[in-house]
Amino acid sequence: MKRIIIAFVLLTSVLVSTLAFDFDFGGFGGFPGGNKAMDKADDLQDTMNGQIPLRFFNALDRSPVSGALIHIPNVGNFTTDQRGRILFPKIPDGAYTLTFSKEGFITTDITFRVQLGGVVFNWFNVSPGIPDKDYRIVLEWGERPADLDIHFEKTGGTGGYHISYSRMRMAEDGNAVLDRDERQGYGPETVTIGRIDSNATYICWVHDYTNRNNPQSVQMAQNGATIRVYSNNRLVNTFHIPAGAAGTKWNVFRIERGGRLVGVNTVDPR
Repeated sequence: MKRIIIAFVLLTSVLVSTLAFDFDFGGFGGFPGGNKAMDKADDLQDTMNGQIPLRFFNALDRSPVSGALIHIPNVGNFTTDQRGRILFPKIPDGAYTLTFSKEGFITTDITFRVQLGGVVFNWFNVSPGIPDKDYRIVLEWGERPADLDIHFEKTGGTGGYHISYSRMRMAEDGNAVLDRDERQGYGPETVTIGRIDSNATYICWVHDYTNRNNPQSVQMAQNGATIRVYSNNRLVNTFHIPAGAAGTKWNVFRIERGGRLVGVNTVDPR
């Protein structure tokens, strides 16, 4: 009997270690607090039971999005439950693109990767609808670094500003606001911008605050930081941080005079 118990404990330890790698969390001790810990524990259990869980959250307040329709070509159609979750049997490793849709939200295509039977990043943040001329920027990432910060800067035109957690959370004219600041991993961090000044320029960048004293850190790149940009009530661009890039400043995009959005997508020490 002792041999059976020891074998079971060893097998369980191996499974937990393997799945912890798949889902990018550093053991149960590394779980963030609150619902995140419960959700990750449930995701682990679902995966051990041969299911793949995906979860969808509101980018403004991180509340679960229930009743959303999720279409995954060649896999199936699903509806999110009260916890914003769908489950489906394991599928072959590779890249997949799902389509999220729900009334009151912006229809969004999201790419995810299945690796060793699990999804490395299985939590997604989706945007409620916005007026046609507004922009919304949504940042999400893995468990580490714990604290990434969006910076959105305007120069020229009718006056400049710098939106971030430590500076102006709302522009003086009320035309840009940091909706959400996340300091415990995963995101989202969200900025909403109203009318774009056609005579101004804008830049968006992300700072790895956790590793601010280690300018050659690769942790931000290793953990899949992603920004989605919405405008005209649709998803207009998705930026993934360059894989393996060293640095703590991710230069994501700029908006030039006249309103043209231009991708930059480079990483620098800071």
